[in-house]
Amino acid sequence: MRIDISLVGLIGFFAAAGFAQWGGNRSIGATSYSGDGAAMVRGQVSSDNALGGSLIVELVAPGHAGTIATPMEADGGFEFHGLAPGQYQLRLTGAAGAVVHEEPVVINGGYQNLSIQIPNLSRAALSTDATVSIRQLQHKVPAEAQKEFNKGKAASTKGQQSTALDHFQRAATIDPEFADAFNGMGVTYSARGELQQAADQFQKAIDLVPDHAWATANFSVVLYQLKLYHEASEMARRALKLNPNLAKIRYVLGLSLVNEGGDKTEALDNLQRAAPEIPRAHLLAARILEETDRREDAAKHLEEYLLVSPAHDVDRQNAEAWLKQLRR
Repeated sequence: MRIDISLVGLIGFFAAAGFAQWGGNRSIGATSYSGDGAAMVRGQVSSDNALGGSLIVELVAPGHAGTIATPMEADGGFEFHGLAPGQYQLRLTGAAGAVVHEEPVVINGGYQNLSIQIPNLSRAALSTDATVSIRQLQHKVPAEAQKEFNKGKAASTKGQQSTALDHFQRAATIDPEFADAFNGMGVTYSARGELQQAADQFQKAIDLVPDHAWATANFSVVLYQLKLYHEASEMARRALKLNPNLAKIRYVLGLSLVNEGGDKTEALDNLQRAAPEIPRAHLLAARILEETDRREDAAKHLEEYLLVSPAHDVDRQNAEAWLKQLRR
């Protein structure tokens, strides 16, 4: 039994500190859409201590691998547009992608307000130091370049990619050593499907800051999409050394190794570590295990996948048939 397992739509893009862009705020499996019942959600995060750092607000629909994300403003506010009504898991993530708060929310159609109350958030949770290199901290960005970059972030979050690109380009023109601006351009080109242009911008960011955590992660994704699997594997390993908590990049590494005929043990290890966040990783792990005659372990991965995959998943029936075949 074979199931087509690909990266497309399952992996989002990471931008610089305080800014996350997930494939234009959408990915396959996410429930953001433009139907008549689409909701606009305004939210407010409140805590007993000051929200001075940088948090990302994520919405995950049960059984879906996709994540919808938006940066939280300094005052705790956030917005989502074009959401499908339904139940979601809301997560706040801080430094190095660590989840600092999680709770279920129900989204109705139309306009809706959410109020998220958190008793305490530690300084560690609010810090962005884990995702900003020493070189970035030492580089002083001119105020005008930072202003253009912030405008680019805001436009990208709203899905206004052309406007975002203009602002990021202006930021880079003002400060040619502003690595985050090049990473922002790469994210924007990626959202527009212009992969080679995206790769060029991520490379520029890395040339400026070799340990730029998000640019290396993003570059690995684009390299995979360009079918440069060996290069994608190398860049994914580099990204994981900078930030070992990126499950999506572990998935990229597993996929890349499989496609280039690389080390199956390394591929399996990364897929298993990615599976709790990306259920489809169970499918590729099962494929590797079956090929190495570990049928029972393969069956267990399929069972895990079926526990969390949505009823309408295109591969669910194939996975069920595959599991029956393994259990014979």
